[in-house]
Amino acid sequence: MPTLRESTGSIACMEHEIFEHIKQALLVTLNWQAPTVSMPRKLSSVQFTIKSFQRHFDRVIASETEGGYMADVIESKPYMQERLDQLQKDHERFRERLRKLIPDLNDIKEWDEPRFEDVCRELRQLIEDVDRHNLQEVELLQ
Repeated sequence: MPTLRESTGSIACMEHEIFEHIKQALLVTLNWQAPTVSMPRKLSSVQFTIKSFQRHFDRVIASETEGGYMADVIESKPYMQERLDQLQKDHERFRERLRKLIPDLNDIKEWDEPRFEDVCRELRQLIEDVDRHNLQEVELLQ
């Protein structure tokens, strides 16, 4: 029978896998350039996908901080506290960026394509930053 720690670890792993799929779906939607897709359709798709991205991002963060890998690292590598603190600060910065970008995205009008492209660019940058952050987390666990 798996221990609580093993169960928590497998849950966190599954949440990361799901989040990775959602992140890829968001990138596909952001990069959608087919001429048959109108801007309102793309906007609607990005709005839909970003909601799932945000929900799963919050779940991944919760699984990491609430009995997840962060507690294990502190226990086994207390000298890594400063790096863990920085990663937790990243989590808050990412949440704040999402809190700003989602209303911006929802306020875009169908005819405001330049603004829409700006928000899409910011979302792509956020995804790049989250990917870089995830690599730092993996390095910490090794």
